[in-house]
Amino acid sequence: MKKSLFIAAILFVFTFPVFGAAAFAEALDKDGNSVTWTFSFEDGKNIAKAKNGAIKQLKQQGHANVKSGATTALNKGFFAVLQTAYWVDGVLRNSFTFGFSSKSIEDAKNEALKELKKLKGWKEDQGYSVNKTGEF
Repeated sequence: MKKSLFIAAILFVFTFPVFGAAAFAEALDKDGNSVTWTFSFEDGKNIAKAKNGAIKQLKQQGHANVKSGATTALNKGFFAVLQTAYWVDGVLRNSFTFGFSSKSIEDAKNEALKELKKLKGWKEDQGYSVNKTGEF
């Protein structure tokens, strides 16, 4: 019993640094359009801390209407940010979507595209652009 507890404690200590959390937040204008976004990464598996860090960055820049865009508990991986401008009921909307992947940037783009397809009123023929991709 003592031996297994000791081994568990050692594993916890040595694996703790491999945990992480990342988050995107976006600032919205008065009409609900996306204005800008930010990314935050935190050591330790604390998604709330990463999310709050991203939101805090945008609020420090003076944005009042800020929301969390996406979160992950990955310690390292890839991300993609897609941007689209599309018409809904005669109103032009601007949106960002975010995706994470442990596999590749292409997979992260596919995850962000899944989120894009969930936007009310967005249709694939309205298109999108890759705003940014990267690795963390």
